[in-house]
Amino acid sequence: MKKFFVYGGCVSRDTYELIKNENSLTHYIARQSLISAASKPEKRILTDSLPSDFNARMVKGDIQSSLFPKIIQKSKDTDIFLFDILSERLGVYRIHGGTYITNSTELVTSKLLSNFEVPRTLIRFGSDRHFDIWSNSAKQLRDLLRSKDLLEKSYLIKANWTDLTIQGTATPRFRGMDATTANKLYERYYTQLSLLGFKTIEPETNISLSDDNHKWGPSQYHYQEDFYNNIIDQLTND
Repeated sequence: MKKFFVYGGCVSRDTYELIKNENSLTHYIARQSLISAASKPEKRILTDSLPSDFNARMVKGDIQSSLFPKIIQKSKDTDIFLFDILSERLGVYRIHGGTYITNSTELVTSKLLSNFEVPRTLIRFGSDRHFDIWSNSAKQLRDLLRSKDLLEKSYLIKANWTDLTIQGTATPRFRGMDATTANKLYERYYTQLSLLGFKTIEPETNISLSDDNHKWGPSQYHYQEDFYNNIIDQLTND
């Protein structure tokens, strides 16, 4: 039995779901850009009104920049740090004063920014500014994991987006972006993580397809079961 710390989007989550009966989950963090994670907590956004459901907890964790403290807290109980960078697609807000929060659907739904009058600027995924800030955040993650003896236990899932399901139907597009465009935008992010020393798991293109019957529905980043099984095989054989 291995103890997993899972960080990122649905790729890491859905992979772990297939092996959860033989392993245990130390912690799970989603909807938190690495830029937000490396930022100082944004204490001016009041989160007391948030409910206790999963989505609200992820929004609160994002605002509080919870990833790094949780890694420190859970490092001794973690055998594998499994992560993906799907949440970067959301972009981030730079809040006046120098903090960052993720532009997630859950944040919009929470309405926390409705009466928040501090100026903010949206930094879009794929822009040079986003990449530069993110690259510095990635170095901070690498350094933290190394200091906690977790870098060699860390696995990045490189998930190439797809516009097709195994049934041959088209997947819904995220904010109008096709898979080819998304994959090109992501390439330098994956290259940077590789240069920083992260081990990468990349399923073959021919199995990187969605599924009309996926439990969360077809998507450019919801995959057929063979995709997740390939990740598990690579994890097991490393």
